Amino acid sequence: MVASKLQRLLIVPIVGLFAWALAAGVRAESPLPVPLSLDQGWSATTEQAFYYTPQGTVVMPVSWLRALDAPDGKPLMAPERMRRLGFLLDGPAATGNPYHWPIGFAINSGPLAGPVPTAGLTCAACHTSEITYKGRVMRVDGGQANIDLDGFKKIVSDAILATGGDPGRKAAFEARAVEFGFPKDAIGPAFEARYQALKASIPERMKYAAASTRAGPGRNDALAAIALTVFNYDLGVPTNTNRATAPVDFPYLWDIARFDWVQYNGAVHQPMARNIGEALGVGAVTNFIDASGNLNPAPDRWRTSIPVGNLYAIETLIESLKPPRWPAAILGAIDPAKAARGKQLFGQNCAACHGVRALAGSASDEWSLKVIALDKIGTDPNQAENFRNDTYDGTKLGLTKTTTAGEGLLAVTNAIRDQAYVDQGVPESQRAKYDGYGRKNVLTMPCGYKARPLVGVWATPPFLHNGSVPSIFALLSEQRPATFRTGSVEYDPVHLGFVEATGPSAMTVDTTLPGNSNAGHWFTDDRTRKGRIGRRFTDAEKYDLIEYLKATTYADYPRTVVLHPDPQPCVAASQAYPAGNERTTK
Repeated sequence: MVASKLQRLLIVPIVGLFAWALAAGVRAESPLPVPLSLDQGWSATTEQAFYYTPQGTVVMPVSWLRALDAPDGKPLMAPERMRRLGFLLDGPAATGNPYHWPIGFAINSGPLAGPVPTAGLTCAACHTSEITYKGRVMRVDGGQANIDLDGFKKIVSDAILATGGDPGRKAAFEARAVEFGFPKDAIGPAFEARYQALKASIPERMKYAAASTRAGPGRNDALAAIALTVFNYDLGVPTNTNRATAPVDFPYLWDIARFDWVQYNGAVHQPMARNIGEALGVGAVTNFIDASGNLNPAPDRWRTSIPVGNLYAIETLIESLKPPRWPAAILGAIDPAKAARGKQLFGQNCAACHGVRALAGSASDEWSLKVIALDKIGTDPNQAENFRNDTYDGTKLGLTKTTTAGEGLLAVTNAIRDQAYVDQGVPESQRAKYDGYGRKNVLTMPCGYKARPLVGVWATPPFLHNGSVPSIFALLSEQRPATFRTGSVEYDPVHLGFVEATGPSAMTVDTTLPGNSNAGHWFTDDRTRKGRIGRRFTDAEKYDLIEYLKATTYADYPRTVVLHPDPQPCVAASQAYPAGNERTTK
């Protein structure tokens, strides 16, 4: 039987809990010193708002997360455990973080949260990073987090299974949860429902995991997770499954407010729709179906735990986020002669795709991002192709049995957004602003990947959309490592990458596995190689380009003004910009 709305709130898994929850390892790292913040235009108050503003996603009730022990008998949220998983700890003076949980764990309270306060992840968990160098630690706001979601999912699953299967553990947990505020008369049946749901799902999870490509530290198959969560778990259609074979890096956030399309494949146009989709994938509570699995009547079916005012506030914060500047005092001085030569090389070989392409007349300094076709760029195709080709039974929503992810998510995010605007009192006069720059909600399915500007890219290893290349030096080379170990955040300022992780718990990225290919985006003199985009660079030229990427700011970065948005491969112009959906202009 499908769970009721209250039961779902208490048993809802975080995004992708089905995948690798029983098989993922946990990384081990030494405690880190207090980080130094790089100047990215944010005050301490802005940082705290980004770190802890809730998005309506749910891991479990706050009282449970405080009370639950891992199988080793220590608290699930113990700081040393969370550090091993790559989560970042804030100082004891952090506002909005009363339990001193890592950055990106927020508390939902109020009417949207349901009967008890719940804890969930925010975008800061996946989009805040730290890099270390010789004992110094640098915080990168909006950077690519190094968290191991697989490892966290395993700990959550193991903790619930160990607690539910041991009467003594269960009694102690329930007593602590009640002490921390969970209703005494509800704790027994509520936790038992979560435990039994997890046990029942083990065969399905193991099957899915066996057919998936493990993401590991710093990666997640985000679009697949969102679609599976919405069309399988939330909609109650167990046959709606897909392929988790396209793990991607958590993208870095500076400048995205200016992009006309986001996601690695350039599929999403509207900021609000993107953020609603992200919240759904990370475990926002939905109300599509009743306890028997039948579709709830409108408008109730479109009500969720997502606070659209908070999503708008977070998006507004990101508008002011600047790329990190190279910290020369820590990572070494920049060689101006090398950087000057690198600037010339970048202009000749890279700027045509990665330069800023400002749209003439845009009211918000909107940038057109080229989406490079798969057959030209030659990088791993899975993220783009899976999103284009996987289909779902959408008949419950009045759609077809072969609804694409784009079609289904478009229908769902539109309906959720519109209902939230009504229920949460967003005036009609403000809704276009909340949407983001007056943009309509458009989802496309290009057969390619976007080429974004690269200011600040030095702080975002590993590289390519799927994190399959460990350094900029390797990316510029004709040969790349077939395997490398992830999990380290110790920086290599010579090659612009991370030092390879060591130890038994570091994860090996095997580029022969589905979704992990390190091919494409080649600089080579071999004109027959698929994905060749330019000539071979000498090692000296590679280091010159590296020096430029350390040094560049928008003051000296290539910028052109274009009259029209760039077309997307495999997408008709009428689909990308349908009538009545022209971009906002002055």
